[in-house]
Amino acid sequence: MKIDSAVIAALWLALPSALSATPPPQAPPRPNILFLLGDDWAWPHASCLGTPGIKTPTFDRLAREGVLFRNAHAAAPSCSPSRAAMLTGQWPWRLGPAANLHGFIPATYPVYPDLLEQAGYWVGFCGKGYSPGTDQGRQHNAAGPEFKGFKEFLGARPATQPFCCWLGSFFPHRPYPRGSGVQGGIDPATVVVPPYLVDSAAVRSDICDYIFALEAFDRQAAEAIAVLENSGELDNTLIVIGGDNGWPFPRAKATCYDSGTHQPLAVRWGSRIKPGRVVDDFVSLADLAPTFLEAAGLTPPAAMSARSFLNVLLAEGSGQVDPTRDHVLTFMERHFIKARIDGGQPEVGYPMRTLLTHEFHYILNFKPQRWPAGDPPRGAPPDFELYAKRTNAGYADVDAGPAKAWILTHADDPAFARIFEKRPARELFDLRVDPFELHNVADDSAYAATLKELDARLMAELKSSGDPRLTGEELDRYPTVDTEPASPDRTTIPH
Repeated sequence: MKIDSAVIAALWLALPSALSATPPPQAPPRPNILFLLGDDWAWPHASCLGTPGIKTPTFDRLAREGVLFRNAHAAAPSCSPSRAAMLTGQWPWRLGPAANLHGFIPATYPVYPDLLEQAGYWVGFCGKGYSPGTDQGRQHNAAGPEFKGFKEFLGARPATQPFCCWLGSFFPHRPYPRGSGVQGGIDPATVVVPPYLVDSAAVRSDICDYIFALEAFDRQAAEAIAVLENSGELDNTLIVIGGDNGWPFPRAKATCYDSGTHQPLAVRWGSRIKPGRVVDDFVSLADLAPTFLEAAGLTPPAAMSARSFLNVLLAEGSGQVDPTRDHVLTFMERHFIKARIDGGQPEVGYPMRTLLTHEFHYILNFKPQRWPAGDPPRGAPPDFELYAKRTNAGYADVDAGPAKAWILTHADDPAFARIFEKRPARELFDLRVDPFELHNVADDSAYAATLKELDARLMAELKSSGDPRLTGEELDRYPTVDTEPASPDRTTIPH
């Protein structure tokens, strides 16, 4: 059969257009990033984590539709250094004046919001950003320019830009209206009192107040997600929800025990990550900065000592995903500036470094001669209302509240010594049998090899990352530069 040459030519001319009708696959668009941050919210305080008496439907939803992390820890159990680590992707001991509460992040340290803004993102924060601290040397808060709320932030964004928003709630930070939890429907009989505290009516009611404030944060998060859904951008938004440090109770916040650093953390990212996964890998909240940058297609700066866990997010399975994530470090220097005096040296902290694995928690206390929760009260007799209302009345690294007041007015209870007495230089806890870290086994000969191994690992990591404590530098030398920022009226908690 003879084929006309004109027909052959027509077929060849048609071929390229036919092929071009199917465009090549394109890279997915750069994700929006929404970081929902609770203030003083700690593990395991969420309904999906099995804690009774708590309702957190928003956190539960994000965990169900994304990835739940069971071993996420704050880099520091104190607001300012914890948030500085999140923003810079660095261990707090590398951050100079940002290592302590009420500090500032020098402008020479890059923060992920600035890097994303330079890459074309619309950036800002609502509520509590890097705080308490100042913007010294920066044009605005390290978390970005401030907006009244997430709806206003999104409404001001140019339509063509991806966005990155830090939504920092002031809840569940103290103070709480006394009795607000019970009045709001939280049943004291249902709450869990951890064994490092005391099971009393005052402590139970105080926990109810905390839960009531926590549930207010969960509702704030729900409102932001509703705005996303209404805008049609939910599934192209990387949503992270978590807390910044331990809950504001004795032996938690401002300590490096598990109760001071262990955080709820869930991540949702539409179809980009497989939902319903529960991951056991250790992550530090300092890892958020390089993770956000890598998700946006950027290479994190070499100065970022933390590392991205995007590979864990994009994996398929649950359990231990990345075998190298088998431990995490935590840190503490100074919390309340006037908490203690060491000899003639005022305004000193209680420096700690820790290494945490699935089996053990090793804590190194650099200044065991100091009072860990702050100096004891001077002169005044024990007074419940004083300790419930004034943090600086004594043991000032523990926030004022009924739980603190009850224990301080019952000094014969074993919890008093556990929380307020001096500690040895080294603490070691066997988490397999002691998950609440009540029994220090550092002096037990059966654990001598473990103690030696963990100490060597911790020292190696501190040395390689340039911890100034190892060369004798005192991070106490950095002054306080700001007071606690103004926050919403706390006489009521929104329903």
